[in-house]
Amino acid sequence: MKSYLKFLSRNKLYTVIEAVGLAVSLAFVIIIGSYVYQQWAVTKEHPDRERIYVPGLPGSPGLTYGFPGAITEIPEIESVAKLCVVAPTFGNNEILYGEAVDRAFFDMFPSYRFVEGDADAILSSSNVILSESFARKQNLSLGDIIQLSGADYTVAAIMEDRHDTIMYPFDVIQSADVYKDSWEPFDNFGSTICFIRVRPGTEREVLFDKLDAVCKKVYPDIYGRSFFDHLELTRYDELFFKETEKAFRHGDLKTIRTLMLVGLLLLLSAIFNYINLSVAMTSKRAKEMAVRQLNGASKAGIIAKYISESIFFTAICFGAGLLIAEAFCPVMNRLLSYPDVPIEVAWRPGYILAYVIITILVGVICGVIPAAMAGRHNSLEIMKGGYRRKTKMVFSKIFIILQNVLAIIMISLAIVMEAQMRKTQNRPLHFNAADKFDLSFITMEDQTPLKDALEALPCVKRIGKCAGTPGTVTGGQYSTTRDGQDILYKIYRMDSTAFSMFEFEILEDFNAPPFNSVWFSDESAAATGFDEEYHDISELSGRTNGCDELAGIFKAFPTNNANMGEEGHAIISVVRTEDIMIGSFVIETTGDRKEAYSKIMEVYNDFAKDRLVILNYPSWIDESIAKEWEPAKRNMQLIEIFMFLSILIALLGLLAMSTYYSAEKAHDIAVRKVFGGTVESETRRSIMDYMILVGIACVVGIPIAVYAAQEYLKDFIYRLEGYWWIFVAASFLTFAMAFGTVLWQTLKAAKTNPAVELKKE
Repeated sequence: MKSYLKFLSRNKLYTVIEAVGLAVSLAFVIIIGSYVYQQWAVTKEHPDRERIYVPGLPGSPGLTYGFPGAITEIPEIESVAKLCVVAPTFGNNEILYGEAVDRAFFDMFPSYRFVEGDADAILSSSNVILSESFARKQNLSLGDIIQLSGADYTVAAIMEDRHDTIMYPFDVIQSADVYKDSWEPFDNFGSTICFIRVRPGTEREVLFDKLDAVCKKVYPDIYGRSFFDHLELTRYDELFFKETEKAFRHGDLKTIRTLMLVGLLLLLSAIFNYINLSVAMTSKRAKEMAVRQLNGASKAGIIAKYISESIFFTAICFGAGLLIAEAFCPVMNRLLSYPDVPIEVAWRPGYILAYVIITILVGVICGVIPAAMAGRHNSLEIMKGGYRRKTKMVFSKIFIILQNVLAIIMISLAIVMEAQMRKTQNRPLHFNAADKFDLSFITMEDQTPLKDALEALPCVKRIGKCAGTPGTVTGGQYSTTRDGQDILYKIYRMDSTAFSMFEFEILEDFNAPPFNSVWFSDESAAATGFDEEYHDISELSGRTNGCDELAGIFKAFPTNNANMGEEGHAIISVVRTEDIMIGSFVIETTGDRKEAYSKIMEVYNDFAKDRLVILNYPSWIDESIAKEWEPAKRNMQLIEIFMFLSILIALLGLLAMSTYYSAEKAHDIAVRKVFGGTVESETRRSIMDYMILVGIACVVGIPIAVYAAQEYLKDFIYRLEGYWWIFVAASFLTFAMAFGTVLWQTLKAAKTNPAVELKKE
């Protein structure tokens, strides 16, 4: 090992490049590996996870309050439990995260641990169970009275906080019986999550068929069409990665796959560097290995020495990588939008074993090819100088091509992602969101005093009212198209002031009455089957909220500001202000926003202090829209960081290889200069040889980059088009990087006095 350390100290450039590349890439392999494992571990939390199922609507795990009771006679079912996700208010109208469950829930999920009291507390609808953190925060104990949504409850049990489960952490658990008389048993879809534990050996298809039969019986008017066109049956361990509404903690499988791919490419780039540089440097250690062989060392021993040195070097880099990973974890969690399962670099026994296995595996992969190259040459031939003459650099040329292929792919995708994000950010709204404040709250109180007080503020120009604000997520209703197909309309209800305030781009105006008329976006009108001759809305199943005449057509605005998945079909019902019982005040302001926000909230707080009012999330509409795509932007930035690092590692490798390449060419350059070659001609010749390798890399890498870009862009609604120039730019940048790294070393070799070089032979 002493000779190896001496060798590293004499070749500092190669050592630094290998160490930096491997340490950085291993750091992110550790982070990504931890992220994947820790997300996946959540799915394994329940010992009966493969026997517990959740039936639900398409895209939602919820059904109705009465469904759990309707399936208890199915013989394959061992037990049924219900959970209702609720949001009771507490204190000064603070919204809590709550659950309403039955007693069977705690039998099915025994890992919920009680600090005080027990599961029987839930048998009384006047009792509640609190989380330990919430009870401590509010200084509540067993027997205390707590008021939730205006009703008094007794604290009957306190439970440990849990962060290792698919269920969201809760503040309060109520009895599901609280809602027995409030909800229709087979309406209010999505209100109740039904957990089913089946008997061992039950086949999923058999359970589905029997649940399907129950759905046909209890939902005869809706099952098989509209929002409930089919039943989805999800196994418990599948919930975490399923694209559903936010009823459970959620893992982003697409981000996991992307990060795994990028992390693999990053590691491959570093491994390519290590192998390439190690193979290139075998000529510098050839005589050492020859001496060892002449002193009795076997070829197997030489190979083992190379591999052990590689494992030693990898272990040092892995240690540095662990420190980098731990330092970078907070940044990673922030860029992942504070994931439901935060990443941590753990030091538990299982993790340590994994670290050792990864170190040995990467070390062997890095060392086996250089070891094989070093062990295949005869020691006597090396001592005579034959090794250098036989070195053809074929192997290194292959790795140079592979590194450039990776660089092209990474550069292309980084530019594609940045261009797509800019396109998303600049997506046209087709309505005026500037200086519009969304004051969203729920109350059954008279809102006239609040409106009058707000209108009296100097910063307020006008106030309208909406149920569903353009630029925010809103509810939908299924109806039918002209040809009888189901269609989901995203419905926005607003008064005439709000409609005027948003300044929609009107494409057609049919001069309908100002109230109780409905506007269609051009996209929803086309999907419905409307044209200039036919636009009768009388057959839309009453889904236009009482409006019976088409007012006109406006240019579609985004109903999905995340710009991923599917766009909704927007319609706007214009009604009288008093007909919007629950909705938002949309306030158009003038002057300084910060001051306007302060004045508006001051007036609101004065109104709410003696009334039952639930405030949602007051915000400026344009800022709210920008926040919608922030998570996607942060994820993209994270991936771009990985790509940048991969490009940097590849660039460092090319720099080191250009040094080696130039050294290997020095003898040939000297001979040609003796026979009339010039510095310019030799520089041109050497660079051309190198550029041919980059050209081959472009031919291989561009088709892969095109395919990867298409896969990345396919889920965007408002996507990048005509982006062929990106691949031209990526090729140019790759050529420029390669040219820059090889030029100065080639010039150095070309300017060397041929006599000096030839004396080395």
